[in-house]
Amino acid sequence: MEDQAADVFGVTYLKDKVKLINSWFEFRLILEPSCIRLAIQNGTPQELQEIIDSAKRMEALNILEKDVQKEAIIKEDQLFHIAIATATHNDIIQLIMPSLAAAVKDSIITATQIGTDVKSIDNALTYHGKIAEFIEMRDADGAAMAMHYHLVKGIRDLNTP
Repeated sequence: MEDQAADVFGVTYLKDKVKLINSWFEFRLILEPSCIRLAIQNGTPQELQEIIDSAKRMEALNILEKDVQKEAIIKEDQLFHIAIATATHNDIIQLIMPSLAAAVKDSIITATQIGTDVKSIDNALTYHGKIAEFIEMRDADGAAMAMHYHLVKGIRDLNTP
């Protein structure tokens, strides 16, 4: 109880939150590059186009007012990753996707709290676009590498406010 009273600004909470987000990023780094490979291998043309369209919608959101933009980008970021999971046609990946989508949202919210949200949004805009370009070429290796860099940059940005 004394520790909670001493931490009136929630610094401990933020440190715990950053640790949790880092753990999610590590998990995503293991999973998501392989997911994008599987999506390109198993996804229908329509499913792959949905991933590409999501990246384009996210880019279009960049012109909105910052507060509106952030909420819209969080939602589109989640849709992008859900579309990838759907295109894998893997039941296990699809089962864990709601938790992963929540982690995506949580990472941007936490980035906002610690002041790295601009980096986080720029990262998503840049790398979702790169991933989409590789999907258009049906280049699974390129898309997996872009996803890897996206997540590594997310970890770096989160830890260097």
